[in-house]
Amino acid sequence: MHKYYGTIESINTDDRTVVIQQRKRKQTIYFQRAMFQKYLKYLQPNHTIVYGLKIHHKPYKAEQKYTVKDVYKILKKTSRKTIVLYSHSQLVDQTKHFINKLDYKLFLDLEMSMHPYYVQKDFIQEVIQAGFVLVDRDDQVIETYKTFIQPTKHKKLTKRTLKFLNITQEDVDTGITYKAFYDTFKEKIETYNPAIIVWGKNDHLALQETSDVNDLPGFDRASRFINLLKLHKNVFRLKNDIGLLNAYKLYGNESDSQLHDALEDALMTKDIFIGFKAYLNDRLTIDFQKLPNP
Repeated sequence: MHKYYGTIESINTDDRTVVIQQRKRKQTIYFQRAMFQKYLKYLQPNHTIVYGLKIHHKPYKAEQKYTVKDVYKILKKTSRKTIVLYSHSQLVDQTKHFINKLDYKLFLDLEMSMHPYYVQKDFIQEVIQAGFVLVDRDDQVIETYKTFIQPTKHKKLTKRTLKFLNITQEDVDTGITYKAFYDTFKEKIETYNPAIIVWGKNDHLALQETSDVNDLPGFDRASRFINLLKLHKNVFRLKNDIGLLNAYKLYGNESDSQLHDALEDALMTKDIFIGFKAYLNDRLTIDFQKLPNP
């Protein structure tokens, strides 16, 4: 993609446009909402920006629309030096350093109860299945874990939950209590102090919500949750989320479908992490055409 370079002249937060002074002309560029919010703190007059565009060609005599596709770098020049406010290449290097220094890692996946097909205002989702894979610094598996968990508030699962997860009511009825899982999970954190790696933010939120339902403290202060999906979006500059299965295939793994089984999904998350780490360390190339919106 061609890279454009210029100095920010003005910013309009109402329509998310920025006027750029280039060498011989001015150009007005448009940001989509999520990208505008991401870079807004750096978008200031007199800052230098390096960016890529998606140009929407208009009919004859109509004005072309220039939408920002990528931001590569934003700089602030002073009388003494140039300060790098944002650099994508720097972000990738920082992510690589962060990933490489991780010691013990626990790849966690949770399956939750689901709302019924109709609106039930007092419904609260709860964790009903948990799976994790604990690995050492060299990504060698130490332990795998899988269990069904009895819900506390809504003991009878909805038909929607049973169908989506392909499980039975008996599976959860014969499972352990959330407190038993909580104690096991807490013991792993206290013993290994692992980075807890999840795909997306839902598992972390569900863990907190289910702990609240059971009057138990959350894990935020005692652990490090890493959203591997967010790291992918930052490194690959994705505007939309990529699903676990598609990310799994991105690194050369084969699978026909996602089973929505907690341990299977935790294992997939581990394999995605290993592929991502290999990519960051230049040991693996990937086909960017498999990304949803590179």
